[in-house]
Parts: sequence; structure tokens; C-alpha cells
Amino acid sequence: MSNVPKTKENIKKCRCLKCPSYNFFCKIKSMPKNVSLKIGDAEEKAHAEKMFCAFETSQCIDEKKGCLCEDCAIFRDYDLDKDFFCMVKGGESTL
Repeated sequence: MSNVPKTKENIKKCRCLKCPSYNFFCKIKSMPKNVSLKIGDAEEKAHAEKMFCAFETSQCIDEKKGCLCEDCAIFRDYDLDKDFFCMVKGGESTL
């Protein structure tokens, strides 16, 4: 598994906000911080409620309701082999 860089290009590719596990409450709660990723230096951010493969687990998601990781361009671009990065640090084995 590769380290995923916290770049604006990767943030644009991210599908985390469309994930079934990322509920409406999480979207509303995280909106200001996620918007700041587009205008600030994402590399400097320790946490974001987006791109969990790079920023670590969610501080909002508390129930697995599905996963889009394997359908994400970032997953393919960086040869990731796990899913549910939002709930498990470093992801969960897909095997």
C-alpha cells in the first residue's frame, strides 16, 4: 500500500463524501473544514473529514453502511488494498 499525498488534485478525486457511511449529519458538520481544504494547504492539515486514506479515520462516522474505496480513482492510483479507511486506521483488509 502506498502513502496517499494530501494534494488538491487527490482531494478533487476523493469519493468519501458520497459514501453511504458518510451520512448527512457528517456532511453538514464537516462542511467548513472540507471547504478550507480547497483554499488552504491540505498537506499541513492533520485531519479532515475527507480522503480518509490520507487523513486517517473519521471523527464522525460511527457505523459501516457501505464503502466506495475500491471504486475510487485514488484507490487505483496508489495501489491501495484495503477499505473502510474512514473507520479503521490504515484501512481494513478486503481479503
